[in-house]
Amino acid sequence: MKGSICVQSRMMNIFGTIFMAINQWLQVILITRVLGLYEVGLFTYFLALTGPLVLFTRFSLTRLVPTQRKLSYEYVIFKQFRDVMNISFLVISILMIFLIDLTAYESSCLFVFVILKFYENKEEFIYTENIAESRVYVLGLSRIMRSIIILILFTTTIFLFESLLVGILSILISQILVYHLFDRRFTFSKKANRSAMKFRHFVNIFLLGLGLAAVELMSSLNLNIPRYVLENYHSIETLGIYSTIMYFTIITHNIVTAINEGVIAALANKAKGSTMSFYRSFFEMCILFLILIVIGEVILIFFGNEVLIFVYGPEFIGYRKEMILLGILLFFIVYTTLLEMAMNIFNLYTQQVVMKSLVLVITFILSFLIIIPFGLTGAFFIGIITYALLMVGQIGALVHYWKYKASV
Repeated sequence: MKGSICVQSRMMNIFGTIFMAINQWLQVILITRVLGLYEVGLFTYFLALTGPLVLFTRFSLTRLVPTQRKLSYEYVIFKQFRDVMNISFLVISILMIFLIDLTAYESSCLFVFVILKFYENKEEFIYTENIAESRVYVLGLSRIMRSIIILILFTTTIFLFESLLVGILSILISQILVYHLFDRRFTFSKKANRSAMKFRHFVNIFLLGLGLAAVELMSSLNLNIPRYVLENYHSIETLGIYSTIMYFTIITHNIVTAINEGVIAALANKAKGSTMSFYRSFFEMCILFLILIVIGEVILIFFGNEVLIFVYGPEFIGYRKEMILLGILLFFIVYTTLLEMAMNIFNLYTQQVVMKSLVLVITFILSFLIIIPFGLTGAFFIGIITYALLMVGQIGALVHYWKYKASV
């Protein structure tokens, strides 16, 4: 009976994540079709600007809290740590708005976008608590509710006002409503002692999570450096095209992450008892994903360009080659996400920092060598090369751990 409830809980989370991913995809489609390539490029530019800072200040607590073995702090201490980092994110982001050369309208859009991310960070910690308690159905319900409200408000405002600013504002309103009316009901630290976190707690969490935070930061920079180069050396419209096509990778990554969230606590418990038991379950996940990837690859190879034109419009005619490259990239994104979860379970944070550092340097160099002359196609090749190198490094680190550490 308990196992059946766990499966239902995980399925609810996966369904909620898919629903949210489709909702975010519809946002991009509406911005592209109603407002145009410049606005979708601008929206993507905001994601690229704030993404690295958002991920760093979250300190990957979603992975750290359910899997960490060195600390035994209550949730409220981790929550107060998140609050401090979230305020830091807000202050730095506002300073960034003043430093970047943007128009008044673009600055207003970015400001509302920053407040949206501030609330997403608050919500994400409630998700963290429930992941650690294996109550992932809460995440699914929250994402479904938020998706429905956003779908109604965003669609209405985009068609009525044809304004990116009003569209982002509608997403923020939806986020605030769900956070206060639903999410806060499921927190474990709502009425806790406000002075629970001492300075030593902050330092210990900071030091333990710094490796993961650095990994998240470098992962985001690996993703966004090609976008910075496309925007600066080509155009915001080219960035818009690249980002709309790459949204398939975001949807895929979100679905894999949702599945990881549903199983990470159980896999971590298996790893404590038996490394072999963990790897048996992990390999079963890998085989399942391989089957799904093969199906997706067939669809992209034969119908990818047609799907692209149908979804985004005639402006996307002639990108068949990019869709094939996208299919290759999706394979590496799925497996690097799975392998990263396995490395987190075994607390292999230092190895991840080293690998992500090397990949970041390679991404930076190749972005200028390949994207400037080859543009959009070059950006996809860089993604394939860097994710392939990362996957090789992850497999090597896990094999080394299994061979030399797990048996000790």
